[in-house]
Amino acid sequence: MFQSFRNSFGSITVASTGASLVQAELSGKELLHDFGEQWHQWAAGAVMFPFPVRMASGTVMAFEGTEYNWPINDKKHRAALHGFTPWEEFELAQLSNGIQASWTYDGSKDFYPFPCKLTITYILSQEGLSLSCRVQNSGTTSLPYHMGWHPYFKTSAPVLNPTPAHRLKKNELSHPGDKIPFEGFDWNEEVDGAFFLDAIELGHTTIQPLSAITQIFRPANAPFVAIEPITGLGHSDFHWRTVPAGESDEVETTIRLKRQ
Repeated sequence: MFQSFRNSFGSITVASTGASLVQAELSGKELLHDFGEQWHQWAAGAVMFPFPVRMASGTVMAFEGTEYNWPINDKKHRAALHGFTPWEEFELAQLSNGIQASWTYDGSKDFYPFPCKLTITYILSQEGLSLSCRVQNSGTTSLPYHMGWHPYFKTSAPVLNPTPAHRLKKNELSHPGDKIPFEGFDWNEEVDGAFFLDAIELGHTTIQPLSAITQIFRPANAPFVAIEPITGLGHSDFHWRTVPAGESDEVETTIRLKRQ
Protein backbone atom coordinates (compact mmCIF):
# COMPACT_ATOMS: atom_id res chain seq x y z
CA MET A 1 0.00 0.00 0.00
CA PHE A 2 1.20 3.48 -0.88
CA GLN A 3 -0.03 6.86 0.33
CA SER A 4 0.82 10.20 -1.27
CA PHE A 5 0.59 13.77 -0.05
CA ARG A 6 1.12 17.10 -1.77
CA ASN A 7 1.01 20.73 -0.68
CA SER A 8 2.59 23.99 -1.81
CA PHE A 9 6.02 22.91 -0.48
CA GLY A 10 6.29 19.61 -2.36
CA SER A 11 5.08 16.03 -2.43
CA ILE A 12 5.87 12.68 -0.80
CA THR A 13 4.88 9.04 -1.20
CA VAL A 14 5.18 6.54 1.64
CA ALA A 15 4.83 2.74 1.44
CA SER A 16 3.21 0.83 4.29
CA THR A 17 6.03 -1.76 4.18
CA GLY A 18 8.81 -0.33 6.32
CA ALA A 19 7.10 3.09 6.47
CA SER A 20 9.36 3.66 3.47
CA LEU A 21 9.77 7.12 1.95
CA VAL A 22 9.87 6.18 -1.74
CA GLN A 23 9.29 9.60 -3.34
CA ALA A 24 10.03 13.16 -2.23
CA GLU A 25 9.86 16.43 -4.13
CA LEU A 26 10.69 19.86 -2.75
CA SER A 27 10.03 23.08 -4.66
CA GLY A 28 9.69 21.18 -7.95
CA LYS A 29 12.89 19.12 -7.51
CA GLU A 30 12.61 15.32 -7.25
CA LEU A 31 15.15 14.19 -4.68
CA LEU A 32 14.97 10.40 -4.57
CA HIS A 33 15.93 7.72 -7.08
CA ASP A 34 12.99 5.77 -8.50
CA PHE A 35 13.64 2.02 -8.24
CA GLY A 36 10.24 1.16 -9.71
CA GLU A 37 8.98 -2.25 -8.63
CA GLN A 38 12.39 -3.07 -7.13
CA TRP A 39 12.16 -0.39 -4.41
CA HIS A 40 11.74 -2.93 -1.59
CA GLN A 41 14.74 -5.02 -2.68
CA TRP A 42 16.86 -1.93 -2.02
CA ALA A 43 15.05 -1.04 1.24
CA ALA A 44 14.51 2.34 -0.40
CA GLY A 45 13.58 4.95 2.18
CA ALA A 46 12.89 2.32 4.85
CA VAL A 47 12.76 2.96 8.57
CA MET A 48 15.53 0.94 10.26
CA PHE A 49 14.78 -0.06 13.87
CA PRO A 50 15.98 -1.10 16.45
CA PHE A 51 19.30 -0.61 14.70
CA PRO A 52 20.25 0.72 11.26
CA VAL A 53 22.85 -0.43 8.78
CA ARG A 54 24.99 -3.46 9.77
CA MET A 55 25.24 -4.25 13.47
CA ALA A 56 28.74 -3.38 14.64
CA SER A 57 29.18 -6.71 16.45
CA GLY A 58 27.72 -8.70 13.57
CA THR A 59 24.81 -10.35 15.38
CA VAL A 60 25.04 -9.68 19.14
CA MET A 61 23.10 -6.86 20.82
CA ALA A 62 24.58 -6.41 24.30
CA PHE A 63 22.45 -4.38 26.71
CA GLU A 64 22.52 -4.13 30.51
CA GLY A 65 24.48 -7.35 30.97
CA THR A 66 22.42 -9.48 28.57
CA GLU A 67 23.30 -10.55 25.03
CA TYR A 68 20.58 -10.86 22.40
CA ASN A 69 21.56 -12.95 19.38
CA TRP A 70 20.03 -11.68 16.16
CA PRO A 71 19.47 -13.85 13.10
CA ILE A 72 21.77 -13.25 10.14
CA ASN A 73 19.99 -11.65 7.19
CA ASP A 74 23.17 -10.38 5.51
CA LYS A 75 24.87 -13.69 4.71
CA LYS A 76 27.69 -12.08 2.74
CA HIS A 77 28.86 -10.18 5.82
CA ARG A 78 27.60 -12.66 8.43
CA ALA A 79 25.62 -9.94 10.14
CA ALA A 80 22.22 -8.65 11.12
CA LEU A 81 21.26 -5.76 8.84
CA HIS A 82 18.70 -2.93 9.10
CA GLY A 83 16.89 -4.25 12.20
CA PHE A 84 13.48 -5.68 11.31
CA THR A 85 11.14 -2.78 10.51
CA PRO A 86 11.94 -2.63 6.75
CA TRP A 87 9.84 -5.82 6.46
CA GLU A 88 7.01 -4.83 8.80
CA GLU A 89 3.64 -3.38 7.76
CA PHE A 90 2.83 0.06 9.14
CA GLU A 91 -0.59 1.68 9.31
CA LEU A 92 -0.66 4.86 7.23
CA ALA A 93 -2.73 7.96 7.95
CA GLN A 94 -3.05 11.32 6.21
CA LEU A 95 -2.19 14.43 8.20
CA SER A 96 -2.95 18.03 7.34
CA ASN A 97 0.72 18.59 6.50
CA GLY A 98 2.03 15.12 5.70
CA ILE A 99 1.77 11.39 6.41
CA GLN A 100 1.95 9.36 9.60
CA ALA A 101 2.91 5.68 9.83
CA SER A 102 2.43 3.65 13.01
CA TRP A 103 3.41 0.14 14.07
CA THR A 104 2.92 -1.73 17.33
CA TYR A 105 5.35 -4.47 18.37
CA ASP A 106 4.45 -7.03 21.03
CA GLY A 107 8.00 -7.97 22.03
CA SER A 108 7.57 -11.57 20.86
CA LYS A 109 10.98 -11.96 19.19
CA ASP A 110 13.43 -13.48 21.67
CA PHE A 111 16.28 -11.44 20.17
CA TYR A 112 14.38 -8.20 20.88
CA PRO A 113 11.90 -8.74 23.75
CA PHE A 114 10.99 -5.06 24.10
CA PRO A 115 7.34 -4.20 23.29
CA CYS A 116 6.89 -0.75 21.85
CA LYS A 117 5.01 1.45 19.42
CA LEU A 118 6.68 3.44 16.64
CA THR A 119 5.08 6.55 15.21
CA ILE A 120 6.80 7.80 12.06
CA THR A 121 5.86 11.25 10.78
CA TYR A 122 6.74 12.85 7.44
CA ILE A 123 5.95 16.58 7.37
CA LEU A 124 6.27 19.02 4.45
CA SER A 125 6.70 22.65 5.45
CA GLN A 126 8.56 25.81 4.52
CA GLU A 127 11.55 24.35 6.39
CA GLY A 128 11.70 21.29 4.12
CA LEU A 129 10.78 17.65 4.73
CA SER A 130 11.05 16.48 8.33
CA LEU A 131 11.31 12.79 9.21
CA SER A 132 10.60 11.93 12.83
CA CYS A 133 10.23 8.76 14.88
CA ARG A 134 8.62 8.51 18.30
CA VAL A 135 9.42 5.34 20.24
CA GLN A 136 6.92 4.52 23.01
CA ASN A 137 8.14 1.85 25.42
CA SER A 138 5.13 -0.24 26.43
CA GLY A 139 7.20 -2.77 28.40
CA THR A 140 8.34 -3.00 32.01
CA THR A 141 12.10 -2.64 31.41
CA SER A 142 14.31 -0.11 29.64
CA LEU A 143 14.33 -0.43 25.85
CA PRO A 144 17.52 -0.12 23.77
CA TYR A 145 17.45 1.15 20.21
CA HIS A 146 19.04 3.03 17.39
CA MET A 147 17.12 4.49 14.51
CA GLY A 148 17.79 5.42 10.92
CA TRP A 149 16.31 6.05 7.46
CA HIS A 150 17.52 4.65 4.15
CA PRO A 151 16.80 7.23 1.38
CA TYR A 152 18.55 7.01 -1.98
CA PHE A 153 19.21 10.43 -3.50
CA LYS A 154 19.36 10.99 -7.24
CA THR A 155 22.86 11.86 -8.46
CA SER A 156 25.15 10.86 -11.31
CA ALA A 157 28.28 12.42 -9.81
CA PRO A 158 28.18 12.65 -5.99
CA VAL A 159 29.89 15.63 -4.40
CA LEU A 160 29.50 15.71 -0.63
CA ASN A 161 30.31 18.76 1.47
CA PRO A 162 32.01 19.00 3.80
CA THR A 163 34.48 16.18 3.21
CA PRO A 164 34.61 13.91 6.30
CA ALA A 165 37.75 14.04 8.40
CA HIS A 166 37.22 10.57 9.87
CA ARG A 167 35.34 7.33 9.30
CA LEU A 168 34.88 3.99 11.04
CA LYS A 169 37.33 1.37 9.83
CA LYS A 170 35.74 -1.85 8.56
CA ASN A 171 37.00 -5.36 9.20
CA GLU A 172 37.10 -8.15 6.61
CA LEU A 173 33.31 -8.63 7.06
CA SER A 174 32.59 -4.88 6.71
CA HIS A 175 31.61 -4.56 10.37
CA PRO A 176 32.43 -1.03 11.61
CA GLY A 177 35.33 -0.67 14.04
CA ASP A 178 37.78 1.99 15.17
CA LYS A 179 37.72 5.66 14.20
CA ILE A 180 40.40 6.37 11.56
CA PRO A 181 41.34 9.30 9.29
CA PHE A 182 39.30 9.52 6.09
CA GLU A 183 41.29 9.31 2.85
CA GLY A 184 38.66 10.33 0.28
CA PHE A 185 35.84 8.83 -1.78
CA ASP A 186 36.44 6.73 -4.88
CA TRP A 187 33.06 6.76 -6.58
CA ASN A 188 34.38 4.42 -9.30
CA GLU A 189 34.27 1.70 -6.63
CA GLU A 190 31.54 0.78 -4.16
CA VAL A 191 31.31 3.19 -1.24
CA ASP A 192 29.84 1.72 1.94
CA GLY A 193 30.67 2.90 5.43
CA ALA A 194 30.07 5.19 8.40
CA PHE A 195 31.57 8.66 8.12
CA PHE A 196 31.90 11.50 10.63
CA LEU A 197 29.86 14.41 9.30
CA ASP A 198 28.52 17.41 11.24
CA ALA A 199 26.55 18.57 8.21
CA ILE A 200 25.76 17.06 4.82
CA GLU A 201 25.26 18.72 1.45
CA LEU A 202 24.66 16.86 -1.80
CA GLY A 203 24.41 19.51 -4.50
CA HIS A 204 21.48 21.74 -3.49
CA THR A 205 20.17 19.18 -0.99
CA THR A 206 21.04 19.21 2.70
CA ILE A 207 20.46 16.29 5.07
CA GLN A 208 20.57 16.84 8.82
CA PRO A 209 22.68 14.19 10.60
CA LEU A 210 21.15 12.31 13.53
CA SER A 211 24.53 11.66 15.19
CA ALA A 212 28.26 12.17 14.69
CA ILE A 213 28.26 9.41 12.06
CA THR A 214 26.29 9.03 8.84
CA GLN A 215 26.16 5.92 6.71
CA ILE A 216 26.85 6.37 2.99
CA PHE A 217 26.31 3.65 0.40
CA ARG A 218 26.66 3.75 -3.38
CA PRO A 219 27.40 0.91 -5.80
CA ALA A 220 30.17 1.80 -8.24
CA ASN A 221 28.97 4.42 -10.74
CA ALA A 222 25.30 4.10 -9.71
CA PRO A 223 22.92 7.02 -10.48
CA PHE A 224 22.09 7.34 -6.79
CA VAL A 225 23.68 7.46 -3.36
CA ALA A 226 22.14 6.42 -0.04
CA ILE A 227 22.85 9.03 2.62
CA GLU A 228 21.46 7.50 5.78
CA PRO A 229 20.89 9.60 8.90
CA ILE A 230 21.37 7.21 11.85
CA THR A 231 21.49 7.61 15.63
CA GLY A 232 24.17 4.93 16.01
CA LEU A 233 25.19 1.34 15.34
CA GLY A 234 25.33 -0.37 18.71
CA HIS A 235 29.04 0.35 18.37
CA SER A 236 31.12 0.65 21.54
CA ASP A 237 31.59 4.37 20.85
CA PHE A 238 27.88 4.94 20.11
CA HIS A 239 25.93 3.46 22.96
CA TRP A 240 22.31 2.41 22.66
CA ARG A 241 19.66 5.04 23.15
CA THR A 242 17.41 3.94 26.00
CA VAL A 243 13.73 4.50 26.73
CA PRO A 244 12.60 3.85 30.33
CA ALA A 245 9.54 1.68 30.89
CA GLY A 246 6.33 3.54 30.06
CA GLU A 247 8.16 6.52 28.55
CA SER A 248 9.00 7.66 25.01
CA ASP A 249 11.86 9.10 22.99
CA GLU A 250 11.84 10.96 19.69
CA VAL A 251 14.40 11.63 16.97
CA GLU A 252 14.05 13.90 13.94
CA THR A 253 15.99 14.73 10.81
CA THR A 254 15.27 17.22 8.03
CA ILE A 255 15.88 17.22 4.28
CA ARG A 256 16.05 20.69 2.73
CA LEU A 257 16.94 22.49 -0.47
CA LYS A 258 19.56 25.19 -0.07
CA ARG A 259 18.07 28.63 -0.41
CA GLN A 260 19.26 30.30 -3.60
